[in-house]
Amino acid sequence: MKGLASKILQKSLFPKSVIVWAGICGTGSAIYAGVPLICIPCSGDQFYNSSLVEQLGIGIYIQLNISNENGVDSEVFGADFQNALDKMLIDNNIYQKTANVLRSKILLDLEENGLKKNIFLQKISEVIGN
Repeated sequence: MKGLASKILQKSLFPKSVIVWAGICGTGSAIYAGVPLICIPCSGDQFYNSSLVEQLGIGIYIQLNISNENGVDSEVFGADFQNALDKMLIDNNIYQKTANVLRSKILLDLEENGLKKNIFLQKISEVIGN
């Protein structure tokens, strides 16, 4: 039920797009829900995940450009963010279409291979005694 609640939450709160740091949990949840992403990474794997999101065509990667010791160049960031929002708010945009295609592939794979995966995981569990 937790997965279903998460899916409903994603679709109801973010029907057009979700804004994430691009950590694996938020990114994975959005992909599973078929919701395109606006990624604003700041550390670790977030940069790589943001690049993947953009490469897959399911979202936009916005860089936080540090202009000086004062921090983020807010003018550049603001323009980039507004541009990303404008693209996401277009009905039936390419990011939404691509996110839906990826979601369909994931669900199909789960449907076709779910039983095999469950058997595999059960055998692993038996071997390690958990």
